[in-house]
This record gives sequence, structure tokens and C-alpha cells, in this order.
Amino acid sequence: MQNPSRKKIAKLREKLNPSLFSEFSDRYKSEPRGQFKASEGILLAPETTRDVAEIVSHCNALKIPVIPYGGGTGLVGGQIYTGPEIPAVISLHKLNKIRDISVADNLVTVEAGCILQELQEHVAQSNLLFPLSIASKGSCQIGGNLATNAGGVHVIRYGNTRDLCLGLEVVLPDGSVMNNLNSLYKDNQGLDLKNLMIGSEGILGIITAATMKVFPKPVEEATAYLSVPDLDSAIMLLQFFRENFGGLISAFELISKASFQFVKKTGLVTRVPFETTPKWAVLVDLGSEFHIDLHERLVEVSGQALSKKLILDGVFANSEKQRLDFWNLRELIPEANRRIGYIAANNISVPISKISKFVEMADAEIAKLGGLTANCFGHIGDGNIHYNVFGLSGESHDNPELKSKIREIIFSIVNSLEGSSSAEHGTGRLRINELRRSRDKTYLSTIRKIKGTMDPNNIMNPGVLVP
Repeated sequence: MQNPSRKKIAKLREKLNPSLFSEFSDRYKSEPRGQFKASEGILLAPETTRDVAEIVSHCNALKIPVIPYGGGTGLVGGQIYTGPEIPAVISLHKLNKIRDISVADNLVTVEAGCILQELQEHVAQSNLLFPLSIASKGSCQIGGNLATNAGGVHVIRYGNTRDLCLGLEVVLPDGSVMNNLNSLYKDNQGLDLKNLMIGSEGILGIITAATMKVFPKPVEEATAYLSVPDLDSAIMLLQFFRENFGGLISAFELISKASFQFVKKTGLVTRVPFETTPKWAVLVDLGSEFHIDLHERLVEVSGQALSKKLILDGVFANSEKQRLDFWNLRELIPEANRRIGYIAANNISVPISKISKFVEMADAEIAKLGGLTANCFGHIGDGNIHYNVFGLSGESHDNPELKSKIREIIFSIVNSLEGSSSAEHGTGRLRINELRRSRDKTYLSTIRKIKGTMDPNNIMNPGVLVP
């Protein structure tokens, strides 16, 4: 007797154009860290919003799970179905056009499958900037950025992806299309369904296009590595820079001694900015749309910070190549961590004022386990810290029991400091228990009600986000 799930898939094949189907290759069977795997599925690659709507409509009628798939770079298992049925995985990679760009409005309308870096390069031709900056920019897609409300290094100035979006086109679970590609900066009509969709990780619909903000490219940029005595000094330095530079701060990144050591040890860079590697440093990046001698101003204000004992030393980028080298070092830290072999990677956020307390508490608890060390780095300007734990003697990063124990420790501390266990990447399948633990019953039941109302057949990315 044929499996009921296979019978549904057979019926779906009868209803759809064969050209929509592609090979369900290994790429779609596992996420980057290999924590979630799918053995079966069918892959569909639509080229238009109408194609997506037709696929979803038939899947809804047949009650086939629908898994939206962007660049596949997500780290919480949101793109990998692990349930009992055969899912329809919808890859958006052919839905990749840049439909329109308006220099006067500082807006671009882009389809969900457009790769982030390609969008950035396209708008740069009009002397504009799309400021979302994350390590996977060469492969992640705009739809996935919106579905997970991606952040990155420039949140301190430009906000998360949510803050960059004015309107969406979305295929809903019944196959209908919500076309709200708004180009208005001010529009108070009705409910803000756009922000309900952003960050919903595909459980309420599939984003097919978006209207996104772009900005004038900075004409001046200034970048420096500044070593600081301790984490409290780094927080005070951030406030001091805010008082002196305000909205000109594009990024304020925390770098630990371990980060510098790892990128050098793995051969990803040959040298680091400081002769003596500091315990803590910040990478500060400034940008201005006007000529104001920003580099000189950064040197001057850093000198004032030195006199206040907020910094110990500084290295300033004196050329565009050096500035890019500074950023290259920062962006290579996750790859260095991977090569060293972490046991547990944690991407958390706490109030900026509590970052020092978090690190103090986490370091103390991790030390009690013995034989472990941590590499702490990240977006101190918005409270988002990457706290990765390693074995001093090269313990396997495939130790599930130890990994679970570390995460329990970290998330307990985060909750005690009113933080979040998932500052970026979303909840997916990996973080559902943390969501359940950190939110009250009313919040969780409201999510279930919204999901049940919009997707009564529970076809849209089942198993994700909803506890």
C-alpha cells in the first residue's frame, strides 16, 4: 500500500507544471551545522509570485507541509523539516529580480530570492547603500533576512531588517497574495501586517518581494581598533562616542583576546592590529554623508578617551585597504571559531548595561565545568554577544551532553538578566524550548492563536517557532 504522504505528493505532481520541480539534492537535507537533517522532500523552484501562490494553494488543499527555503544559511534549523510527512520545499532562488529602484525615494523593490550582496552591489551603482551587513551576505537571500529579522554589524545605526522594510508581498497559507509593497514612510492605515510577517520564519506565509530602504553612501568613513581596560570601560566608551558622534557610529564591535588569537592561529590572517594582544578591544566604524574630516575627529576623540582611561591603545585605518583589512579580521572570527572547533555557540542579547555582568557570570559558571574556555565577541553597540565555548584540550564539539549543559547555564543567566537566547537567526526548531521558558503563557498562546487562524491546516513550516 502506498504511503499516504507519497499519495499526496503524487497528486501535487499531477496539478503542477513539471518545470517547477527540481532535484531535492543534499543541499536541502541539512543546515550548516548539521544539527537538523531531512531524508525526504520534493523541491520546487518557482520563478514568479504566481507560481508560489499556485504551489501553496495546492499544498494547502492536500495538506502537504510547505518549507520556504532561501540561502540555506540559517543556524536554528528553520529550513529543515523533521516531521513524519514528505514536505514541499520551495526554493526562492529563481525569484531574484530587483524590480525597481527609486533614488528620489531612497527605496528599492526586490524579490525574496535576491542575494544580499548582489542587492548591495546593485544599489551601489546609484551611489546608494543597503546597510544590512552579515557574514553570509554572499549567499543569504533577502526573503530569509526578512523571515528571521536579520541584524548584523550595523544595527546600532540602521536597525534590524525590520527597520529597513516599508512593504511586503506575501503568499498566504491558502495561496492568496497579500500585495502591500508600500513605498510610504508614513502610513497609519489599518494593522501593521508587514511587521507580523517579518521575523515569523515562514510560519504565516512566504515573502516573495519587499520594498526596502536604501541610504546615501558615506563619503567619509573612519575605522579603528581601540583596546580597553575591561568590559565596563568598553560600555563607557560607547556612551562617550555616542555623545561625540551620535548617529555617525555605524558599528561598535567587541573583540576578545581569544578572537585575535584564533584568526591568527588558524592562518586566516597573518597579523593582528596590536603588538601585544589586548584582553578586550572594540572595532569602531564611523560614516558620514558629508566631508567633516572624520578620521581626524576619530583620532581626536580617541585621544580624549585615552586621557579618561577608557582606552589603553588605538590603531587607526589610514587607507581604505587598511579599513577593509580591519573589517576582514572581524568577519573571519566565526570561521576561526569553526576551525578551532567550538562545543557550544551562543548568540544571545542582554541590555547593554548588563553585558559585563553576563560575561562575568558566564565565565564563572563555565569555569566550574573544568577544561573549558570561551570566546566572547559581537555587537556590543546593540547588546548582541556571541559567546562560544571551547575545550582547552580539544574536546569534541559533538558532545551532546556537555553542549546541553553549557546552553542550560548560558540561557539561565540570560533569562536572569532579562535577555534573549536568540538575538539573531530566529527561533527555528533549535530554540523552541528557550522561547517557551522565557515568555509568559499569554504570549505563547497568542502565537498559537495567530498561527491557527492564518494557517488552520498547519502547512507553513510546521515545527518552527510555535511552542
